[in-house]
Amino acid sequence: MPNDSITPDLDVTRVMPASPDQIWSAWIDPTAIARWWGPDGFTSTVRELDVREGGRFDVVMQGPDGSTFENLYLFDTVEAGMRVTYVHQGAPEHGLAPSRSVVTIEEVDAGKRTSVTLRSFYASESDRKKHLVVFQAAAGAQQLLERLEQVAVGGTG
Repeated sequence: MPNDSITPDLDVTRVMPASPDQIWSAWIDPTAIARWWGPDGFTSTVRELDVREGGRFDVVMQGPDGSTFENLYLFDTVEAGMRVTYVHQGAPEHGLAPSRSVVTIEEVDAGKRTSVTLRSFYASESDRKKHLVVFQAAAGAQQLLERLEQVAVGGTG
């Protein structure tokens, strides 16, 4: 499994007009995360959300064309309001091995804005290409952070 001491394969940051508490609330509320998890045009059904070390995030994403993507994430590290690391368990049906992601939440401007960074580390060059080229993960991550901002600023629930 790749670790986060190496250069990430995906590195996306967005500064949002929301407090770290607003961002964190959008992360830990199943109703809220369902509204922002995934790229534009996708909907998400949260089957389980347990944001703690050893916890799980089990979600089914549905694409605009109706195709479904089951995703299971296991949380490694959770520092409430500051940092989350998780392992996506992969997608054998798409030939994807497990991958690791690190999300950091950092206060900017005395809490008036927050920088959120998503970094992902893929298991191999083949996985990297599938994520970044075939599944357009960089654009999807940018859209995910834009959607997170909308939910965090607009309130959760």
